[in-house]
Amino acid sequence: MSVKFSIAKRGLLPHEEGSEITNSQPTTKNLRPQLECRQTVDAVEFQGGSSRLPSMMPKGELTAALGIMQRVMLHELAEGHAVSLPGIGTFRLTLKGDIEVKDGNYHGKNVRVDGIHFHPDRDLLREVRSLKVDQVPYGQTIEAEATDVEARLSELFARQSTVTHKDVAAAFGQTLTRSRVAALLRRLVREGRILREGKGAQTRYRQA
Repeated sequence: MSVKFSIAKRGLLPHEEGSEITNSQPTTKNLRPQLECRQTVDAVEFQGGSSRLPSMMPKGELTAALGIMQRVMLHELAEGHAVSLPGIGTFRLTLKGDIEVKDGNYHGKNVRVDGIHFHPDRDLLREVRSLKVDQVPYGQTIEAEATDVEARLSELFARQSTVTHKDVAAAFGQTLTRSRVAALLRRLVREGRILREGKGAQTRYRQA
């Protein structure tokens, strides 16, 4: 097995603009590999082959242990500590906000916890870096400009009141991978530009 990737680029690839790819043609400018993430796997539930957990640790016990570990991590992170999990890595909080001056003293303005920074264990990182990558791209990802997204969605909604994942992919000429179409739709929902209706295969999107 090997890690798969897509090609990420703004705009069209050379062969999509009507020109052929040749060895002498500078076709790789502004291109970069991007991980093609297939799915999120539950390490407790989804086990098989050599990755199966030892039989001496049933799933229920492991789930309970992870729950305890989560509470310990939350307690220590709240104390401002970094938390290290042997063989996994170190976790610490990241903050976001502004600083202002009040009565000659510095104060925080809307300072809040923004997320968790993870620094992998050195041995884990070495093993990860040794993973093989399939050198043939799985597909290509077009990072469309905002104006391009607006134009294509406007054309799409002008023809129909609701659209599906497949409709959006077709609107971009099948240049986006399934995962990138899903990411685009999630972002547009978060931004309030489209509304999601239904679940699973029945999911459709309507203009906000």
